[in-house]
Amino acid sequence: MQIEAALTELQREQRSVPAPYRIPFRYDRIQVISGSLREAQWDKVRGFVRQTSREDLRLRFGHPLAFDDEFTLRRAFGIKSGGEMLWSLDENGAIAGICHRVMTSPQEAEIALIVRSDVKGFGIGEFLLRAVLKHAARQGLKTLHASVLRDNAPMLRLAMKVGCVFREAHGETVEIAFTADQKA
Repeated sequence: MQIEAALTELQREQRSVPAPYRIPFRYDRIQVISGSLREAQWDKVRGFVRQTSREDLRLRFGHPLAFDDEFTLRRAFGIKSGGEMLWSLDENGAIAGICHRVMTSPQEAEIALIVRSDVKGFGIGEFLLRAVLKHAARQGLKTLHASVLRDNAPMLRLAMKVGCVFREAHGETVEIAFTADQKA
């Protein structure tokens, strides 16, 4: 019943989609990173965080974090054992979107996605999510799942558009799942 309430709330918030518009830059480059980040990659992450609002960071991490210190930055954006990141890069090579992926079983992984605040609304999240689903399918994964804050309406709309299954709701979060698909 909590999921139905979240969906009803989300449907109430949906806005009409604007007419097609020209994307002012290219963001169709994907970079897959596994293992420890090199210092040049950390510089890109720092630039990404500087251009991402505190609210967008809260929606991604579930609570407000101050990224003023290196420890917090590396703890939040580092790659955990068995994990990887996929970055969507803009035309200048800066990170436009990040998706973390951590294996939870041999055929499943958990994902978390964030798009840089100054480029939201141009389809980067959808492009990145579909790339993550294709990449997972090529690696033999069957399911990707995520915990999304109930008040993260843009992510829940994107998840519905891409074909998620709503599993359950717990307090402030909604559990969703995607089937890894090479046709995504």
